[in-house]
Amino acid sequence: MYDLKQKGEEFSTLLVPALVKIIRTLQLHGKEVFIIGGAVRDFLCGHQVKDFDVATNAVPEQIIKWLSEVNIKTKPIGGKYGTVLAIKGKNAFDISTYRKETFITYGQPPKITFVDSLDDDLIRRDFRINSILYDPEKSEIIDKYGGWADIQNQSISMIGDPNIRLKEDGLRVIRLARFMSKFNLNPEPEILDAVRLVGDSVKFRSTKVIQIELFKFLRVKDFQKGLMLLFENKILHGIFPHYPFQLAFEDHKHFSFLINNFCSLLISDELARLFGALLLFSDEAQLNESHFERIGENLALSNRQQQLLQRLYVSWKNFPRNKDRNEIKRWVRATGINTSEIVAKIFFLSLLKVEDAVHDQEEEYLKTIQEMVSNLKTGKKIIPAED
Repeated sequence: MYDLKQKGEEFSTLLVPALVKIIRTLQLHGKEVFIIGGAVRDFLCGHQVKDFDVATNAVPEQIIKWLSEVNIKTKPIGGKYGTVLAIKGKNAFDISTYRKETFITYGQPPKITFVDSLDDDLIRRDFRINSILYDPEKSEIIDKYGGWADIQNQSISMIGDPNIRLKEDGLRVIRLARFMSKFNLNPEPEILDAVRLVGDSVKFRSTKVIQIELFKFLRVKDFQKGLMLLFENKILHGIFPHYPFQLAFEDHKHFSFLINNFCSLLISDELARLFGALLLFSDEAQLNESHFERIGENLALSNRQQQLLQRLYVSWKNFPRNKDRNEIKRWVRATGINTSEIVAKIFFLSLLKVEDAVHDQEEEYLKTIQEMVSNLKTGKKIIPAED
């Protein structure tokens, strides 16, 4: 077991000068300052630390005033949530005022009250692993809710009653799926029971925040554990109420095999990953282009994103099912060089929903498509079809 004091000293070496300056400025004005959330969590999980979030009992107006006096640019970004973006050179940090959240109606934005107590701020946080904080004054990592124990036990638990916390904000279920997948954590039984109770009645603050949180989840490389949680407990059904999901999968082991293979395709685009995942979950006999139009509405997609999603569906639907090079060439041109290989891989994977073995033409198809894509990228003429 690692000593958190030692881990705190290691964490202190990650603080860049711009962040140290922000911390010291707020401390010189008599305010508490802690680094909390993702940075500490990722560090303790052995992941690269990318973003440092600062929590303080200074209010936004004070943060803006004091940092401007030491030539640090600021920009209010959190609205009523009290978050200020501090910018120094190439570095940017979110600074948030301690706050209390009161949910008047489940699934609606909470009432926000700024508070002076760190404990009041910590108790509003969702998962114990997100409540671990770093005290820059003492170079110590502080864990008041057992998040470090969760990490060591490869488990994940909530602060408070999961039944209430998940009803308050459905985004927490998507976040649960992300953390399960990213850090290979197993939910406590109480959380799983709460997820089952929420199901397709899950409520969200807005369609835009669903997109933001879902795309964060889709960026996780191996997201199969979280994806199964969202499907089996009908959370995806709540996000996409008009989508024709398959009712059940008789062979759960085979379906897990499909999801694992899908993750291994190394598709990086969030929309392409969403398309492929939904396709595997769909009742394809009922599926049509209008369902992907509705997905655009469900996630508040931009016009460009909506067009890409529909193009993925049309390209999948029109995939050439024979080896005619002319037909494949027309399909590659219509689909686009950045999309055709992805769609081809998803197409062959979708065949495995009803076939026991890998399609015997897959390797030959992909080789032909990759050749044509390469030629298009380099400006070479696509080899003409044989007579």
